[in-house]
Amino acid sequence: MTWSYDFIADVYATDMGQSMPFDDIDWYRALCLREGGRALELGCGTGRILIELLRAGVDVVGADRSLPMLARLRRDAQARDLSPRVTQMDITAPALRDSFRVILMPYSLITYLVDPQVAQRCIHTLAALLEPGGCLVLDAFVPQPVTSFAEFRRDYRREHDGGFLERHKRITANVDGSNRIERRYSVLDANDALVSRFATDETIRPYRATDLAEYGVSADLMVESFHWDYGLRRQAQGARFATVVLRHV
Repeated sequence: MTWSYDFIADVYATDMGQSMPFDDIDWYRALCLREGGRALELGCGTGRILIELLRAGVDVVGADRSLPMLARLRRDAQARDLSPRVTQMDITAPALRDSFRVILMPYSLITYLVDPQVAQRCIHTLAALLEPGGCLVLDAFVPQPVTSFAEFRRDYRREHDGGFLERHKRITANVDGSNRIERRYSVLDANDALVSRFATDETIRPYRATDLAEYGVSADLMVESFHWDYGLRRQAQGARFATVVLRHV
């Protein structure tokens, strides 16, 4: 079944990759090197984080639902003489038997599990994949008030492959607390002629850091620490990202 991220594999680095305002890659790299052992990155996509972990010598496995994203990851990794180990997998049903020292769910991946019960079950399943002393790391956007708007508004225009990428977005705040996000993309050449158009439509659920901590505790994990904007802030106030480190003890 095709889903939104299948359509953006070839523009992801320009799109979502450039939209991350913090150096989360360095934060995850430092954590994995400090922990040692095998790491698993869920939602590895085109390898924005995973490739850098491999380059740093981390023993990491990647998993993603999207085959086009994984295909792009392999191409980009091979161009850097890297051989990533990746598998197609839906995080709602992790099909892995190995154990890991570190399991990462970066860039608000957890928010795509719109049903809180599904999110909690996922965390329970991942907890069982941790080796003793290992850690599960979850990050999520800090929930903010969301106002719906009916028209598509331009997010950005960025240079892309010798031309440009434009994105327009519409947000609907649903009554159940989730948010529907519709995006329309236009790929343009250097002369602004249209090359292609495509659209994505997905629903996410904001989770508070305390929600994620509670789900971890219910899976017999210890809440080790909270981090705000990948260590740039000491407290939640004003932060855009929250990261929770849960430890298997």
